[in-house]
Amino acid sequence: MNLDIIYTDYIFLVVATPFTLWSAWSDLKFMKIPNILVLLMTGAFLISGAILLPFDVYLWRLLGGFIVLVIGFTLFSFGGIGGGDAKFAAAMALFIDHNHIASFLLELAMFALLGVILHKMVGKIGFLNPITDNWESWRVEKTSKVKNFPLGLGMSAALIFYQLSVVGLFLTSTAA
Repeated sequence: MNLDIIYTDYIFLVVATPFTLWSAWSDLKFMKIPNILVLLMTGAFLISGAILLPFDVYLWRLLGGFIVLVIGFTLFSFGGIGGGDAKFAAAMALFIDHNHIASFLLELAMFALLGVILHKMVGKIGFLNPITDNWESWRVEKTSKVKNFPLGLGMSAALIFYQLSVVGLFLTSTAA
């Protein structure tokens, strides 16, 4: 059973958004994206994708997720990104139409940069200190010589923006 593609996009938006919000929060608070989040998000796609997508598209998305996982673990092994980021990127890839990869990567770069800027600004201004004082991402920012960034924040924002775009709430090159 394959629903009209616009309904598929709305359903994927509803399915993926809670995981993206959880990822952003967890990465900011703990500087970790939990394995259970990635497993649940992948499981949610496996079920919803099997119902919503044509079988060949479903298989291509699974292959795409696997390719992203291999690339992510390669980057992780060289210290380029965190392991949670690599696994979350693979789970995110399942929800992205292959026709939109180039525009999604541009959105990902934009939101990663915006995330860095906003994270630094919030850390410097300190107006959220009563809430975020014990959050790992800001503790590391203040105390560590090694500067790590919670990439899950930008990744999550990019996936939400992408999904809102494909359902037509933003006019971008990914809007179908």
